[in-house]
Amino acid sequence: MSANQLNEIRKQFCEKLHLDSIDDNKPMKDLGLDSLDVVEMCLDLEDKYGFQFTTEELASFKTVGDLFNLIGKKLESK
Repeated sequence: MSANQLNEIRKQFCEKLHLDSIDDNKPMKDLGLDSLDVVEMCLDLEDKYGFQFTTEELASFKTVGDLFNLIGKKLESK
């Protein structure tokens, strides 16, 4: 994943959560995200970057860093 893509994704998360920055190690639930919020954000990312998450992948990440790592793998495999 390029630095620009990562910054854009971070910006999108910060805007959605009304935060200035996000700690990659913080659990999603501690950021006030419920499962529907996460799915909505992932659908937006799929549309924007042209990849698909599996159901298992959507259920697998617990932190923002987990999600960023998965996105990086998806973008590298394109």
